[in-house]
Amino acid sequence: MMFYPESFKVTTPTDREIVVDRDFNAPRDLVFDSFTKPELVRRWLLGPDGWTMPVCDIDLRVGGLYRYVWRNESTGQSMGMGGVFREVVFPEKLVASEKFDEAWYAGEAVDTTVFEDRGATTRIKITVLYESKEARDTATRSGMEQGMAAGYNRLEKVLAEGSAQDRQAKMGTMTGHLIDKSMMDKTMIDKNMIDKPWITETTAQSAAAIHLTIPRSAIRSAMGPALAELAAAVRTQGVEPTGPWFTHHLKMDPGQFDFEVCLPVPAPVKPTGRVVSRDLPAVRVARTIYHGPYEGLGAAWGEFTEWIVANGHVPGPDLYETYVVGHDTSSNPADWRTEFSKPIL
Repeated sequence: MMFYPESFKVTTPTDREIVVDRDFNAPRDLVFDSFTKPELVRRWLLGPDGWTMPVCDIDLRVGGLYRYVWRNESTGQSMGMGGVFREVVFPEKLVASEKFDEAWYAGEAVDTTVFEDRGATTRIKITVLYESKEARDTATRSGMEQGMAAGYNRLEKVLAEGSAQDRQAKMGTMTGHLIDKSMMDKTMIDKNMIDKPWITETTAQSAAAIHLTIPRSAIRSAMGPALAELAAAVRTQGVEPTGPWFTHHLKMDPGQFDFEVCLPVPAPVKPTGRVVSRDLPAVRVARTIYHGPYEGLGAAWGEFTEWIVANGHVPGPDLYETYVVGHDTSSNPADWRTEFSKPIL
């Protein structure tokens, strides 16, 4: 018998919408991660018993693609779906298109997922907007409600395990408060805190960019003014960035940085001052997320590069860092998230 918690509700407020509400006993950051990190999504978004999820690719950025494929190991039957992220606001909101491979299944829809922080719990509200009433009705007849309920029950268990690990980590920090702070900071950096890497395909991207070739020691003083100049230039042209800012490092030299500071934009911008327009092609990359202060970026890149080589990939000469959550959005370095993307040949 399927377990339906009291907070699980499925409604149809309009002819084209299905709205799903569900409370989870976990902090919002952890719930958001469970919807966006492949290693967590694979643990709960499995469908009926006997199905596996051999493909779970997530390029978590505006314009980024996601792709899921499920397989029934007994029958060999498979089912796939995917879409494009239209809005990514960590850890509050996701908006993405959704389309199943099967032609009969509901056409393209748009999913809006809101993560509401309620202290010890998190409420999610998923609104699925379909192309038509007929498409909405096809989805409701497909067993969607039962499938979501089963998946969310599994997710509750995944979240419980994650919350327990988080409590253990906090307890360890409390009992180790007498450790010298400099040693603690070094341990945090050495730990690196990178997610399990994955391979994905990027999409072509326009960007406003400023090219810098500077000594490594000048990075802190040069980055802020460049970013401010970029923001002012696109704002003057009436352009809104489509995601967080990033850097594209062209050459790897320990003593000198040759890179571009970039803002993603929906279309090419008019060159002005140091600001130029860049068209970045779609490429195959290895990707991970680094959690922590910028002082740990170098060690984290070393660990990431080792993974790339150990898994039989040949890294390209350049790299990308996207500052999903950084000093401009949070004053706590423990909250910072830097997305690493390394093109592979």
